[in-house]
Amino acid sequence: MNGISFDYPLFLLGLAAFVPLALADRFSARRRQIVQSLPGRMRARFFGSSALFRICAALLIVALSGPRWGAGQAPGEYRRAVDVVFAFDVSRSMEVPDGLGEYLGPGGGPTRLERGVEIAAETIESLPGMRFAVAMSRGRGILAVPLTWDSGAVASFLEALGEGAMTGWGTDLEALVDAAAGAFRPSPPARRAIVLISDSEELSGSLRAAVDRQRQEGVQIVAVALGSPDGGSFPGGGEAISRRDSYVMRMAAAQTGGLYIDGGQPDAARLLSAHLGTGAPALFAGRAGEAGGERMARWHVFAALSLIAFGASKACLLGSAKRRDGE
Repeated sequence: MNGISFDYPLFLLGLAAFVPLALADRFSARRRQIVQSLPGRMRARFFGSSALFRICAALLIVALSGPRWGAGQAPGEYRRAVDVVFAFDVSRSMEVPDGLGEYLGPGGGPTRLERGVEIAAETIESLPGMRFAVAMSRGRGILAVPLTWDSGAVASFLEALGEGAMTGWGTDLEALVDAAAGAFRPSPPARRAIVLISDSEELSGSLRAAVDRQRQEGVQIVAVALGSPDGGSFPGGGEAISRRDSYVMRMAAAQTGGLYIDGGQPDAARLLSAHLGTGAPALFAGRAGEAGGERMARWHVFAALSLIAFGASKACLLGSAKRRDGE
């Protein structure tokens, strides 16, 4: 978005004052008499000074209205007062092709990770004006995408994540949740939520300990459980069976006032979007935006031009005065 916008557009109403001034210039008999009494050169300087002074006033009004332009979202546009971090478990068990769980139709289905990415992508698309981040755990927690208003950047990362190239051995959901929580800023919006996307097979760490920390910080955990209760085998896993642990995920959601979602449900993305969007108050982007994410304030440009016009206006009058004294 590159058009100009204004923080305080009501100030622009001051430009309406130039209408009666223009009418006065056109129809005031007293002014015509004064102008006609001036010598030719002084008359030209008088008109020049008057025009420059009005340009100065107009530029000052525009400066006070807070003009902005450049890349980013304008402060007059609304954003939702909630930050969301998608926390992806990318362990090898997420490669099990039972992403639709017990709802699996004939002919097989997506892997758990593919299904999780699909849910996240649909959620981002349905919630414009919200800030998102992505964390993942492959033995340790990593904040892969910091909080950003750029949903396109998040969607691009999710597309790469869904290809499965980042999966590896080991699951530490405690480290994953802690990494996701590290994305939140010191001055949070009204709500903060971690969307934990996992089959909840925890091999190390303590998810309960991480959940307790987030509960104390007021961070809500929405648990999207993937896989099926019966489980399945994953590539390179031999005869080992990987099963979803719904109890762990329900505990994480319940203790933080979040929501448990069976990721295999066809409407899982709709349920997640509805939960995140419900009760999320709107904020002006200028108050909730991050550095570099907004269009830059340009009032100083108009203020500088206003001073230049004012100086030129005074120079016209001084020139007239000096010429009159010389004569």
